[in-house]
Amino acid sequence: MCGIMGILSDGRPERTRAAVRAMMAASRHRGPDDGGSVEISLATNSLVLGHTRLSIIDLSDGSRQPMQDAESGSWLVFNGEIYNFRALRAELETLGMKFVTSGDSEVLLKALVQWGEQALRKLEGMFAFAFWDGRSRNLLLARDRVGMKPLYHHSGPRGFAFASEVKLLERAQFCRLSPDRDAVDSFLAYGAVIGPNTIFKEIRELEPGHLLRVSARGEVAESEYWSLSDCLAANEPAQIGDFDQAVSQIRERLESAVNAHLVSDVPVGVFLSGGVDSSLLALLASRFANSPITLLTVAFPELEFSELPYARQIARGLPHHHEVVTLTQEQLRELLPEALSAMDQPTVDGINTFVISRVGASLGLKVLLTGIGGDELFGGYTTFTNVPRLLKYGAALRPAARLLAKLRTKNPIPWKKVADAGPLSNLAEAYLLQRSIRWRQENSKARSQRLQEIIEPLANNFQKLAALELQSYARNQLLRDADVFSMANSVELRVPFMDTRLMEAALAISPDYHFEGGRGKRITWRILRDLAGEHIPQRRKMGFTFPWQLWLRRELKETIASTLRDAQLYEPLLLDPAYGRRLLDGLDRDDRLQSWTEVWSLFVLLNWRGRTGVEYAAA
Repeated sequence: MCGIMGILSDGRPERTRAAVRAMMAASRHRGPDDGGSVEISLATNSLVLGHTRLSIIDLSDGSRQPMQDAESGSWLVFNGEIYNFRALRAELETLGMKFVTSGDSEVLLKALVQWGEQALRKLEGMFAFAFWDGRSRNLLLARDRVGMKPLYHHSGPRGFAFASEVKLLERAQFCRLSPDRDAVDSFLAYGAVIGPNTIFKEIRELEPGHLLRVSARGEVAESEYWSLSDCLAANEPAQIGDFDQAVSQIRERLESAVNAHLVSDVPVGVFLSGGVDSSLLALLASRFANSPITLLTVAFPELEFSELPYARQIARGLPHHHEVVTLTQEQLRELLPEALSAMDQPTVDGINTFVISRVGASLGLKVLLTGIGGDELFGGYTTFTNVPRLLKYGAALRPAARLLAKLRTKNPIPWKKVADAGPLSNLAEAYLLQRSIRWRQENSKARSQRLQEIIEPLANNFQKLAALELQSYARNQLLRDADVFSMANSVELRVPFMDTRLMEAALAISPDYHFEGGRGKRITWRILRDLAGEHIPQRRKMGFTFPWQLWLRRELKETIASTLRDAQLYEPLLLDPAYGRRLLDGLDRDDRLQSWTEVWSLFVLLNWRGRTGVEYAAA
């Protein structure tokens, strides 16, 4: 896991070298173990590639980057892990390729030299890389299929630049940056910036499953090499005789994925929240690990938010150290400034990953496995059941929703959104309504239409909703935050549930096998009970989240309020300070119809503006 960056500039190499050095310095958290750069002279331009290294596989100097293939004159900077690199190496060796390291970086470089863009179809893993093809004299940039590893780019009068984080491109001062209005709007609506936009108008995100070809003159062309929708649409539904056969197939794929994700030359841990997904990872990792692993659990004094008893139940029978850290609101307040500074783009999530990774790093861990993807693939979210009903019965539900929003003492906010919404045009729009923090229907049309086009070819609502979760919530928030906040602590977060073969198998199974009594994750619950060797009662999903709604009204209240009261932070973002005053008033009144996420999202955005100082360019 590393930081990658590079600039293809207009023939002033000293300026290009300085900009890449600035990005490397700002990327030391991503790669504290080593770093390097290379300058490639072109006819009229100059290409400088940079890399900062977090050593995970093959810790020797031989795996340093940028890495060269001397025969072809090609260069690679690579961030991520190729989990099937040993099989690819064996295939390449039969073609006459020679290797001098034991790592996956050299395998990726040789694969690109041998197969070019077609190598992307062979890769299993999480990755973002830039490959300078010494023969075609083109730069190839690519990102993994679901977006586990990030890659951002800018193209303008001074040339082309790319990096692992938005703020690295900001540090390069390659162009003047201004906030993207659509990005600010999407953040306030959903708690995350919706890609391929970024918070800056001048910087774009390379989408998952996409690649960029950049010529030596700086001409840029983008294409898609893989999509979940096309993959599922091309495959026939799995021919599975019964539920037990479905369980067996998924267990086999999950075991294979976990085994592959344990490949490491440094200590590995598992984030054990106590939920079904992390419990499965802990149990399977204990079977396949060649050396002791650490099970890490973060708990809270507020017992209604803590899954610690369930985590202990799983850890009790495993021969591994179980580290339990109890996080208080006072401790979070002390960590908060550093966590906010680590934020690459505004997000309502991710602080939890920062804390988990900080604890993992303090225990000497460089790799942590996490259960992201389990809910998306196996129906763990309420969106799988609620969204189809909302689309079908939306108009009829509104009168009852208005009443429930007034009377329901527990979580009335979803009912208020249903009551306030107008007619919903498709499944994607109903999904966005459910996922929204602040619903503005007039701004949802374009986003919902784009998502609807992506899911339209899929066979059933289960596949469509899983694709929506993967393409929207997982991509724009969970995976992006997992990368940013783990790497802020020089820790690699791995997500075995996002293995492509497991994903394809889970989404090809009949939806009936995923649900029982209106609850999802029937398959993974069954596997968990089989593995645990004891009765594990199925219980309601909690999800790992901090007790924000309590803490924002207690220890964190003044921190939040002081930012929301600062009127100078609003105008550069074209926001009205009255909005912040209304949210503070609702916080003071303990307004049941005001979500904590709306308060937190505005605080995060204003805090980001205060740290960056950016503002909209004059029209």
